[in-house]
Amino acid sequence: MTCSPIKITPALTLPRQGQANRMQSQLHSEAAQNFCNIGNQLKSQQKLNEAIESYQKALEIQPNYAQVHYELGEVYLLQRKFAEAIASCKLALKLQPDEAPTYKILGNALQAQGKIEEALRAYNKALEINPEFAEAYVNKATMLSKLGQSEEAIAYYQKAIDLKPDLAAAYWNLANVFMQLGRADEAVPCWQKALKLKPELLSAETLNDLGTAVGKQGKWEEAIGYYKRAVALKPNYPLAHFNLGTALKQQGQIEEAIVHLQSTIDLKPDYAEAYNQLGNAFLEQEKFSQALLQYRKVLQLVPDSARAYFNIGSALAQQDNFEQAIVQFQKAIELQPDLAEAYYNIGMSVQRQSQQQGRLNAEKFKYAIDTLKKAIKINPDLLLSHLCMSFLIGGPANNSDFALLREAVDDYSQNCGETGQIIAAITFIATYVKSGLNEIARNKFLEIEPLIYERLSELKSEEIASIYSQVLFNVNYLREDLPANSKLANTIGEKYVEKVIKPKPEQIYNIKSKSQGSQRLRIGILSSHFVRHSVGWCSYDTIRELNDLTQNVYLYLTGDRKPDDRTKLFEQASTSLYRPKKLANGTADTKEIIEQILKDEVDVLIDLDSLSVPIQVDIIHKQPAPVCISWLGFEAPFTNANNYFLCDWHTHPAGTEKYYREQLVRLPDSFVAVSGFECKPIQREVSRKAMRLAEDQVVYLCVAPAYKMNAEMIKSQVKMLKHVPDSILIYKGHTGDREIIQAAYQKECEAIGVRFNRIKFMPLTKTEEEHRSTYKIADVLLDSYPYNGGTHNLEALSFDLPVVTRTGEQYLSRMGYSFLQALSLSSGVAKSWEEYTDWGIKLGNETDLRLSIREQIVRSKQPENLAPLWNTKKFAQDMYNIFEELVAKQR
Repeated sequence: MTCSPIKITPALTLPRQGQANRMQSQLHSEAAQNFCNIGNQLKSQQKLNEAIESYQKALEIQPNYAQVHYELGEVYLLQRKFAEAIASCKLALKLQPDEAPTYKILGNALQAQGKIEEALRAYNKALEINPEFAEAYVNKATMLSKLGQSEEAIAYYQKAIDLKPDLAAAYWNLANVFMQLGRADEAVPCWQKALKLKPELLSAETLNDLGTAVGKQGKWEEAIGYYKRAVALKPNYPLAHFNLGTALKQQGQIEEAIVHLQSTIDLKPDYAEAYNQLGNAFLEQEKFSQALLQYRKVLQLVPDSARAYFNIGSALAQQDNFEQAIVQFQKAIELQPDLAEAYYNIGMSVQRQSQQQGRLNAEKFKYAIDTLKKAIKINPDLLLSHLCMSFLIGGPANNSDFALLREAVDDYSQNCGETGQIIAAITFIATYVKSGLNEIARNKFLEIEPLIYERLSELKSEEIASIYSQVLFNVNYLREDLPANSKLANTIGEKYVEKVIKPKPEQIYNIKSKSQGSQRLRIGILSSHFVRHSVGWCSYDTIRELNDLTQNVYLYLTGDRKPDDRTKLFEQASTSLYRPKKLANGTADTKEIIEQILKDEVDVLIDLDSLSVPIQVDIIHKQPAPVCISWLGFEAPFTNANNYFLCDWHTHPAGTEKYYREQLVRLPDSFVAVSGFECKPIQREVSRKAMRLAEDQVVYLCVAPAYKMNAEMIKSQVKMLKHVPDSILIYKGHTGDREIIQAAYQKECEAIGVRFNRIKFMPLTKTEEEHRSTYKIADVLLDSYPYNGGTHNLEALSFDLPVVTRTGEQYLSRMGYSFLQALSLSSGVAKSWEEYTDWGIKLGNETDLRLSIREQIVRSKQPENLAPLWNTKKFAQDMYNIFEELVAKQR
């Protein structure tokens, strides 16, 4: 920069001596200007002390040289001699008060001294003098930002850019403000523009900031790229190593993350958060002792770190050391009483402990509920707390104390807030369904269904998963409406795929069968129930027969149910039974199961449980076999149009295809076949006598659990007693609030005029074999509706018991009808509660009709007349033939 000459006012005429003085002044002016220019040159070379000497020489010649005072102010500012800079600027402004750049330098010096208001006045003065002074707008914006006036700051940065589009500082500072506001999307392009205009701004610190910005956008790979460049540019930069390690951990690159987190610690041994993140990385690898070591190092550096105690608790909980974990979470709360996550983790630890033990005493249950309530009160938006509350209330704890569960869910529903509204509602529905309060549950469902449709697109994946597994499960107990229920199932199923299945890392496979036409198919079967469970009882015969056909049946356990005597039978009836090596909260790892299926080169993969075991829905959606099909345990998953659902023409008449996402594949006779069931031997006459039942008394039997009960069914059954003299109803449901069920029957007895003591409530039995002896005491089984009995109907028929069933439109309300059709029986099938009642009365009053039905069932089991329901060999062959056709389409 060239200094301007000192202005000399000329005179019209001067005497000789005056002319001499004027010539001397001009010489002095030129000398001062020369020293000013030399100072500027030295300043540009960063020789600041020498520049000052040159400026001072200029002032010795011309003390009132305003520009030199300005230049000195700028140099002093560069040297961080702020008082001197301010003094020089004020001298310059005294001589030349209308110089906007001087006010800018003055503002910068005042800003450096922390005098923000004074600096702002200086910048305002500069802009008053020169309204198009872009740099002054930048500096004013910076002051406004420091004063917390971010939006005004953004406006002035934009003004500076409008005036001077190539002003890198404006873009740079604007990016910083955007980052402070959490607006990373707007910050990143500003930083990138600044670097393009002024590449020398690039530094390790800049790259680190850019990495942080794009990381906040969820662009982790791009963030990792910036962090790696920062580390390459400045290898001893601990913050860049730390951020790189954290980003790598976020992306699942744990080993590399550990390297950089360890580098952070090597460079900065007192960086507590680095130990914390390193512990988290080890925790991801399930290296619990190493994780705990890092967390304890945090406590050495920061003894009152609530987060360290919290993480120690998390590590202990992952090792199922729940009691010690709870102690650590409590310590975290003592240090940080508003740590909602710690309260949640206490509730979670109790819930998981109860899940493992299958029980939870009332005191501990209430403690867990209280901690979750505190978590929700502190942070109503912490979704995990709501989900844990739902799991805890709906889990195995206090199965007999339904009043306690209802009290908990009622309170939760009142205090769940907006975030927990849907979770609370579906928990309420499940709790009341299990209790036997079907009407209350149905009303809540009808209330929440429109809200589910309304909010489905904005719900988080965890909420979608809960709706999918709970609402679609319970709706079958609450409403018989095929179009409405299938619309709901298809809508939720589609969203479940979008938000829960697709984001998971496993790929979608497109497997072609390796079996040639002459080779026997390899069949894989997924279930959590290769044990004493309804699915296990009803699938075993088919699995055994399929294995006899192909010698290639592979079973895959997907849960943590304890093996029992039936598990051994499944192992013997298959080529292999694969038990998962890793379990998270009682569920297998999807990737592990898929890898085993691929290893076994399965042609057909059967899912026995559908959405009642969501991991199986996830697996078959990935299609790790050429043909994936759901069968038996529940309704279709409603998730994949390339998969199949195995049924029959009775459960799914022609035309029902339009209600399903999966392709329906129908077996010719029945959707299931069994060879029969074992029971504890009893003598009918002796057992009835012990129960004070005469041989000629008609005994109705209802074994529907509480969740399949409803007022209409109870009313119909009591009406049967009214019209069949001396008849008795035995109720033997295996779950539910017995007091609620008894009260419902008593209410109907009083309304209809039937003595309540004509209903006998039998206690639960220890084994299925003991339970089945009850069928030998009874004369007629009364089925449930709209969710028919599956196993119960098969058991009753296998013991030659006539069945009254009401049939509807949807699959689960047509199971009883399907079983009877497979025996060529039409008696006992009703299409309304009136018909249901009439059939019950008819079978009660007409002994010959009952006996003829019994005889027909007995004949259906004879080898020469073996009905499809009992012909497991034919059933397996029919199923295998269908599989061959489906596999052939995939070749």
